[in-house]
Amino acid sequence: MNRIYGSTATLYREDGEEYKVRVRYEPGSRVSLEDIRNIQVTTATGAKVRVSDLGTVEETEMLPTIERKDRQRVVTVTGTLADGIAMSDGVEKGQEFISRMELPNAVYAQVAGSYEQMMDTMVDLGTLFVLIVLLVFIVMAAQFESMTYPFIIILAIPFALVGILAALVLTGTNLNIMSMMGGIMLAGIVVKNGIVLIDYTQLMRERGKGYIQAAVTAGRSRLRPVLMTTLTTVLGMVPMAIGTGVGAEMWRPLGLSVIGGLSVGTLMTLIYVPTMFCLFGASSIKKNRRKLREQRELNEYYLAHKDKMVRDRMSKKIED
Repeated sequence: MNRIYGSTATLYREDGEEYKVRVRYEPGSRVSLEDIRNIQVTTATGAKVRVSDLGTVEETEMLPTIERKDRQRVVTVTGTLADGIAMSDGVEKGQEFISRMELPNAVYAQVAGSYEQMMDTMVDLGTLFVLIVLLVFIVMAAQFESMTYPFIIILAIPFALVGILAALVLTGTNLNIMSMMGGIMLAGIVVKNGIVLIDYTQLMRERGKGYIQAAVTAGRSRLRPVLMTTLTTVLGMVPMAIGTGVGAEMWRPLGLSVIGGLSVGTLMTLIYVPTMFCLFGASSIKKNRRKLREQRELNEYYLAHKDKMVRDRMSKKIED
């Protein structure tokens, strides 16, 4: 059988990759039954004997192998993408080809294999991203004892997602599982800068400063720590983003997504978080002032009509 299907004779190594060297008869020598009968087999003594001298070679029919998936018969057609072609492009071409096929009734074609697994993985990663955001929000709400500040910080995550997409578009990189993993990592990293700003701004508020003055002081004081933590992470991802070694094409989207998302997320956090803090603070001040004004008006009304209310109450008692 190794004359037809081949046997591995040795391994060929090049650039760290290993390739099996398979030895078998050339295609023209293994086509017909006569070719198979004339295949020579070496005996233990070194003599060469034809297969037809050892037995009878006949062509017979046998039951086909039936494959099933979800209790339905399937026929699998496999293919390998050429170098430099993304899976999404290959799937798009395949779907165009399938759409032009005239399939009989009760027969349909769909893309499966690695693409199906990738889509399932992306759905799982999307669910994981939502759970991470919810857990981060719950932890911040418990620490700040407020729903406003966690809401402000969480809204900085979309800016990081914009940075991821921008980095992938500028470098011509496709969105894949590794870049989505980078987005999940940033869900916990980007909020860190917002937590630092909000915490110090609250401290300035407790020391008696106004909202704008507290935001400016916190931004000036926390700018260096925020930039230091961001630059250390970004520079640490640069070798991964520009690597050219074996497996670099797999890790490059992760590095690019972290660099782009963290850079844009940090820049927007330094502008967005203090601005939203002041806006929510101004809204809170207006609400408190409205409550105080209503209370003052109620007190003034009570003082203005106090004597009349007392007289009415006394007269009611006398009548009783």
